[in-house]
Amino acid sequence: MAKSLSFSVYDTMTSTPFSGNATPVFILNGLDDWLPGTSMQLIARELNHSETVFVRRRSNASPRVYDIRFYTPYAEEPFCGHGILGAAHALHLSTGLTTFEFTTFTGIETSASVSTRSQTWANDESPVFVSMEFPSSPVVDRLQPSFDVKADFAAALGIQKAEILQIGMNDLMDIILELDPNVDFSAERMAIDPVALLKASPPGTRSQVITSSWTFDENVDFAKRVFAYGSEDQATGSTYCALVPYWGERLQKAEMKALQPSWRGGAAHVNWHRDCARIKITAESVKTIDGSIKVPDRERIRGDGARL
Repeated sequence: MAKSLSFSVYDTMTSTPFSGNATPVFILNGLDDWLPGTSMQLIARELNHSETVFVRRRSNASPRVYDIRFYTPYAEEPFCGHGILGAAHALHLSTGLTTFEFTTFTGIETSASVSTRSQTWANDESPVFVSMEFPSSPVVDRLQPSFDVKADFAAALGIQKAEILQIGMNDLMDIILELDPNVDFSAERMAIDPVALLKASPPGTRSQVITSSWTFDENVDFAKRVFAYGSEDQATGSTYCALVPYWGERLQKAEMKALQPSWRGGAAHVNWHRDCARIKITAESVKTIDGSIKVPDRERIRGDGARL
């Protein structure tokens, strides 16, 4: 096994370096097999980004077909939209190809295509556009009225209960909190307690998504901020699986502009393909870092930390 691995970091959902979601990507085509899960988990913990991405070309398949895995610093994640965006950018730079198919370890199938402003093969400095197609995951459940969750969520957000218009959940276990569109929940205006959001959520919740139809920018159809595992995810992709059908239905639109007003910020153009239950997300990505990291021993863990 290699003693070290090369990786690159891509700022996703943005064309501006040092904004969006910083996403490390490892291409493992040179290895005979996946790294042990414990090794990938330790690498993700060391890099300490919201998600670290590992891709590997499928054996005996087209050079466009890859398996993909995502790790937070704490656990393997079943699906990560901005991770797929970063992976497509990385593979475009390494192969020159522009279309890719990905399958997650849970069997979710997605596709991505890469383009540039000049319509030529991107270089390391150029932002790229990535269009991704994901299965939709609509909000299907409302939280039970017997739970006084609205008061807990309102306290975490520092707003009145009446300013939370709806609370729902999708099959990815994302909590969707629709706020009054006149509530400015941008990072500049609202300090949100992510740990309190986590504690207010039902067991097994993947993330807490704050959203509204957003009256503060006439060019934006809806906005969101996303929290997971007690911290903010600065610019995300997979939560659009719920939000695109949610706002497509509410606004009666198939094409929308979305904003994520976190401190680092993010934006995307989204399309709702209602007839086939899929969504399309187009966003930008820019490369910021090249590096290498030692491959950890699978048994190497912190003596004072949780076992992997």
